[in-house]
Amino acid sequence: MSILEGKGVTKYFGGLAAVSNVDFNVEQGEAFGLIGPNGAGKTTLFNLISAALAPRSGTIRFKGEDITGLSPYKICRMGVARTFQIVKVFADMPVLNNVVLGAHFGMSPGMSSKDAVREATELLEFVGLSAVKEIPAKDLTLANQKRLEVARALATNPELLLLDEMMAG
Repeated sequence: MSILEGKGVTKYFGGLAAVSNVDFNVEQGEAFGLIGPNGAGKTTLFNLISAALAPRSGTIRFKGEDITGLSPYKICRMGVARTFQIVKVFADMPVLNNVVLGAHFGMSPGMSSKDAVREATELLEFVGLSAVKEIPAKDLTLANQKRLEVARALATNPELLLLDEMMAG
């Protein structure tokens, strides 16, 4: 069963086609890699899937439902989370609070704030950041900020996780 599908996805920046008539299909449980040189449109495609950008044409479906044109928060709440090529953390907030935000956003009905902190703490242990959970995120190395992004994305409880340039930097 397809979890993510795109048909004819296209995005232009001015006269430049960053993504042109792209079709893709990702099956449930599949690990799928998107490779190509700088400027090939990989991050643009991730931005289209997560609704950071709107496509010029084409459709994107998640679990059979058309998500083209939805707001990024709605797509995340449906179960799609992502990290970014250029790291995006809440720099002045402690590492733990960055992940707690993700847990609160992805909260199941009846989940308490205490549950969100427990889940965030477990995820920081999972990504190897539990020893630095109280320091501001801006004080982490770039590699650890990327780990923090993974923990925050996982805290939303996604069914699909998009990892953009995890090894960059």
